[in-house]
Amino acid sequence: MDNSTKSKTDTLIEHANISITEADKRMNSTLSLKEYYTVYIIETKIDSETWAELKNIQKLLLATRRYTDFVMLHNHLGDKYPWVVIPPLPEKKQTYMWNSEAVSDTMDPDFVDRRRAGLESFLRRIASHCELGYDEYFLKFLGECDNWIDSTKPLNSILKDTELTIKTMNASMRGRNSDKRFEAIKTYSNKLQGSINKILTYRAKQAERLYNVDMLHLHYGRIFSELSAVDNDIGDAVQRTGHYMDSISSAISPALEDEEIIMDQLKEYLAFTNSLHTIVKNHDSLHYNLNQLNNMSNNKETTGVMSRLFGYTSSAVERDAAAVEAFENKKIESQASYCEFVDKSLENYKEFERTKDSDLMKILKDYVVFQTKYAQKGLQTWKNILHSIQSIE
Repeated sequence: MDNSTKSKTDTLIEHANISITEADKRMNSTLSLKEYYTVYIIETKIDSETWAELKNIQKLLLATRRYTDFVMLHNHLGDKYPWVVIPPLPEKKQTYMWNSEAVSDTMDPDFVDRRRAGLESFLRRIASHCELGYDEYFLKFLGECDNWIDSTKPLNSILKDTELTIKTMNASMRGRNSDKRFEAIKTYSNKLQGSINKILTYRAKQAERLYNVDMLHLHYGRIFSELSAVDNDIGDAVQRTGHYMDSISSAISPALEDEEIIMDQLKEYLAFTNSLHTIVKNHDSLHYNLNQLNNMSNNKETTGVMSRLFGYTSSAVERDAAAVEAFENKKIESQASYCEFVDKSLENYKEFERTKDSDLMKILKDYVVFQTKYAQKGLQTWKNILHSIQSIE
């Protein structure tokens, strides 16, 4: 669908419900080696059959994709839409783990389910964008098509990333008169990245401390249970106290797992900072190329003056005139592309800012609600313990 004919407010998510219904563990057996991997079942339901027929989309789409397929989709969108803040993928391995003794297991059921939710959020964010949601390969990705993208795409992405890195380094070393708006985006992105990193690091340490303290109550519960068998007069009250102690230790792991779901949303915005950095790099590369063309234009003007002073043949004049015209056309196209990139990227950044403020506020509210409920539950448990102890005569 042509982007120029689409309303900026018209997005795929307004007409479709996209969900990852299941994360299925499968085994690929090759010779004597067994490899386990996870596939994600994507279900897309179009609300209106009339709209689906108009857009030539099936009303119900089902697709089975691996994590590498999501990576390919992410790379494709980054290549085709360099001015867009591309939604990030959830982490493939756990980071900021609160249990220092735990090993990052990519097949852990709880982690796989959280990654499923993260991939679903990734798809829904794409579908919420007026350009990304109607991308040809994204629509194929949601369908049953296996060969939904060119297999050489990842290689091209790697080559492009290498070239972009080199150009960005040159731009940062030689760049002059850079756009202050993109410098501000880079500065803000660095601050946001540092702040979220500190929050996640501090939370992991605090969660580990809380886990260790609450697990001590498992031993307290055992002591009270043993004590209840010694003295029959206070046995019931002491045994109840032991059960309450056990409930404290048994509640901490599920609570931290629920808290991890909220932290995953914060990690998503940590990854968003990389998308902001990519936009700044893309701008620096385009700005650097434009400066190079302007410098070449100045050199050509100097060469033209010298040629007029020392003479020129008619054939050389015609040849150079054609070259100058082609060069000027290229410079005009580069200037237009640069201006278009600046306008689109700043517009996308403003939209990202609005979404970010709303999402971070929701994350904060969810965290406060979670902590309040957990504290209330803990307070009630300690009230029950106090009541049991006071009942002992």
